[in-house]
Amino acid sequence: MARYTQKPLDVSKVLSHSTLASQQQQVSLVQQLNKVLAEVLQLEQLSFCQVSCIRDGRAVILSASAPWLTRLKLQRDAILDNFRKKILPDLAGIDIEASPNGQINHYSLPIPQKTSYQLSEHAAQSLRAAAESSDGPLKQALLKLAQNAEAKNNKTR
Repeated sequence: MARYTQKPLDVSKVLSHSTLASQQQQVSLVQQLNKVLAEVLQLEQLSFCQVSCIRDGRAVILSASAPWLTRLKLQRDAILDNFRKKILPDLAGIDIEASPNGQINHYSLPIPQKTSYQLSEHAAQSLRAAAESSDGPLKQALLKLAQNAEAKNNKTR
């Protein structure tokens, strides 16, 4: 039976030199640059422009429309200064380009679907009891919740 002559390599060391690790670092860097760009433009969310990549030591910003392209070019120096101060001190410059067909890819987290909850009969009775000791709009809201709970419980039977 043959024995291995080499000691196995640590998986983290192997993956740290892979293209996947470098792409992950690039994506993280672009996300940070997009946050700084939003701060410079005083926007909560970038909807008309975004930093798309870093190519040859230069950040590439895509714009979805001509007015945004002009605005970005007017603020080029402020954007570059902020990028250099906050993230990349050795950034060579910024290329501002129009996005083909005005399309900007937006990365967002999936929004979880709302789940519907069913109240038990005991919970509906507790709501009715709380409604008896209250008045006004609160009483009406509690009674409505209790009725909805009863209606859903009757449908599931």
